[in-house]
Amino acid sequence: MTINQQQDRASGEPAQPQASLSATGSARRRFTRTGLGVSGVLMTLASQPGMAANTCASPSGSLSNGLQSSHKPDNPVTCGGNSPGFYKNNPSGWPASPAATSSRTFKDIFPVNANQTALGNLTLMEVFNTNGGGKHAIGGKGPFKSEDIDPHNVASHVLAAYLNILTGRSTVLTEAQLRNIWREYQTTGGGKLGYYAPTAGVKWYGDDIVAYLTTTFHQ
Repeated sequence: MTINQQQDRASGEPAQPQASLSATGSARRRFTRTGLGVSGVLMTLASQPGMAANTCASPSGSLSNGLQSSHKPDNPVTCGGNSPGFYKNNPSGWPASPAATSSRTFKDIFPVNANQTALGNLTLMEVFNTNGGGKHAIGGKGPFKSEDIDPHNVASHVLAAYLNILTGRSTVLTEAQLRNIWREYQTTGGGKLGYYAPTAGVKWYGDDIVAYLTTTFHQ
């Protein structure tokens, strides 16, 4: 069943990654297989070394005919963003902006619903520390299970995409578009139940949002 066809999920069942692929590779493979309507050309390019940073699609473009840069040959969009793991391990790669210091709380930038208060109170670096599962002592409290705070790691991927926008590493999404993805995901429940609708009749749940955002990362 493709995402274009899928019905509401009660549990937000996560996708099963391919064991032989990296986390980024698995997400891209899953994004292709879930029927998001991306052209074969786009996903072929994204699978080749060095190409993922050169051409990519916005959420709506991924559902239509693929390459956004083909419509803007003089100003192609890029998907050269860094992953949550990069920002977790490379503080020097963060933007030199007071809007994104690692000690700010997540809710300062991306408001959360009442059910995800614990997530909103995390610092930006703590959000990256929850990525990948396990238990974490956060803010002097815990340990918290990552899946209880952010079951699909949507926050860490949204935050990485935000830092990529601020640093100019990725131009396929504007800050307003990214905020809209997060806002709709939160207002529809967040966690396992929330979703973003890139077009009428299509719902991207948490794992789908992560799969899409991962296609905008080059590592």
